[in-house]
Amino acid sequence: MDRYGRKIGLALGSGGAKGAAHIGAIRAFEEEGISFDAVAGTSIGSVVGALFAKGLTSADMVSLKEEWDFTEIQSLFAFAFGGGLTELLYRVTGGAHFSDLKIPFAAVATDLDDGNERVMTEGDLATALAASSSVPPVFHAVGYRGRRLVDGAFCNAVPADVCKRLGADVVFGVSLGKERPFSTELKGYLDEMYPGNGVPVRNRIEVGYRESALMIEPDLRGFSAASVSGVDEMFARGYRAAKRAMPEIREILENGDSV
Repeated sequence: MDRYGRKIGLALGSGGAKGAAHIGAIRAFEEEGISFDAVAGTSIGSVVGALFAKGLTSADMVSLKEEWDFTEIQSLFAFAFGGGLTELLYRVTGGAHFSDLKIPFAAVATDLDDGNERVMTEGDLATALAASSSVPPVFHAVGYRGRRLVDGAFCNAVPADVCKRLGADVVFGVSLGKERPFSTELKGYLDEMYPGNGVPVRNRIEVGYRESALMIEPDLRGFSAASVSGVDEMFARGYRAAKRAMPEIREILENGDSV
């Protein structure tokens, strides 16, 4: 909460391995002494957001990188064996539940059957994060409370509005790329795997930009969602982008206006 009594939120967007830039942005906020009262994330943004809400610092997350077997992660993406993503996320989160988190957090997924956004704020983190991150054709839909869920990027790539629903008055977003409103290639994979699914073509990034007081946009050109070997450089670019934005962020926080 800032000195004006407003709650500050952080919305972290989708982008696979490019999520390393989220950790860099968090490092910049830490150096500026800016804390958050709510976090919402989509796909890799949900994974980083959950760790942050759990109390991990950017340094903690960088240390985790040394413990994760990136060969295993690449194998998961290559073979998508049953339950692999959930199992990996269970280890990464230490089996934590939403109730274990230090600040309010939400993970966003897409309902495969009706195409609606599903916001998850209860239960075990691993299942929710797997649902938020299950992008076809690599991963299959995840069962969550009787629903079949896929990657939240199909409906809300940077969930700033969800962060506001958690109580944030001012939200800063981090987008991992100037994405097209909807990836027709990914929609094609979804249609092949799940004919007749209810996920529509929609503008999945407009809400995030509209509801963020400021959107941090690291320059990640040349990297893809699978660029595991580039995590150090993507971290650095996320850090630099957030640092460059700090004067404007400070101005937003100082003028007392909510967005």
